[in-house]
Amino acid sequence: LPISGSSNLGTCHCSQRAAVFVAEMPRSSAFVPAALLGAGSWLLVSLLSGPSHQSFLTAAPLAKRPRTAMRGFKEDFADWRSSLSSDEKSLLLKQAQKEFDKKFRKSEEMSKDLPEEKIESFSKILQKFFDSEMEDYKKDAGAKTPDYDNLQRKAANKVYDFSLKDAITEVDRDADRR
Repeated sequence: LPISGSSNLGTCHCSQRAAVFVAEMPRSSAFVPAALLGAGSWLLVSLLSGPSHQSFLTAAPLAKRPRTAMRGFKEDFADWRSSLSSDEKSLLLKQAQKEFDKKFRKSEEMSKDLPEEKIESFSKILQKFFDSEMEDYKKDAGAKTPDYDNLQRKAANKVYDFSLKDAITEVDRDADRR
């Protein structure tokens, strides 16, 4: 290709060099731009599809337990905890942190308790939680309890004959060896 404003002496060999370079280019380097283009388009599609798009490799969401009882316990417990004074909170925290310290367990501070009305209100909260859990347990246990007598009933329906009969069966051992 002649350069503009010049004669054939100053021809550019850029296109020849590019053709030689492309011919000498290894196939793996020609694969890299295609792979990058594919990865970029996949990323763009995955970002635009949003979190509602579910891959075929993800697990199905598990069935969740009803949380009404737990949520009620959490709220009741938060209310009870907020009713504690700062001294009572620090006492409970210190007792919980040093429960396994032998010296602290023998101290008078470990034997201190919360006021009786605080303990009773907490026991009511726990009782409410355990009652709701017991109801859930009974519902689940009733649904899962197998029929243990079913096998005996099936066996009682069929009558098997285990009596011995007079019959001689001849076995040809030579035929078994052939």
